[in-house]
Amino acid sequence: MKSSEVFEVCHKRYRGLRDWLEDATGEVRALDLDKPSAGYRWHPDRSRACEYIADFERIGRQALRRQEWKGRLRLFDTYFVRNVEYRKAISLVGVAEGTFDYWFREVKRAVGSEYSRTGLFPPTRYFGR
Repeated sequence: MKSSEVFEVCHKRYRGLRDWLEDATGEVRALDLDKPSAGYRWHPDRSRACEYIADFERIGRQALRRQEWKGRLRLFDTYFVRNVEYRKAISLVGVAEGTFDYWFREVKRAVGSEYSRTGLFPPTRYFGR
């Protein structure tokens, strides 16, 4: 599997866990009986989910720690971690769209290979399932 695909799998799990933890506030939500059930969805225990989120961010930042990659690190934090919309992320990173797209691919490649090396990928092994 290519390192950019590894990154995408890990990022999808990261976003899912962040959304799940934000929704898991203890509120009882009303059911919409006209809408079919999504069925059973497995989630790790809360502490393990928090560890995955922290590891995703820590390993990503570590992979981009080179001094000359400061902009790529800013892209990672802005676009992938803070989930800022694409156009706004380009202006926050402060580069041209072409440069942003090039850095985007480099970040996915570099961070994805680091996720493979450190054991964050595959997520099923990380969670012991």
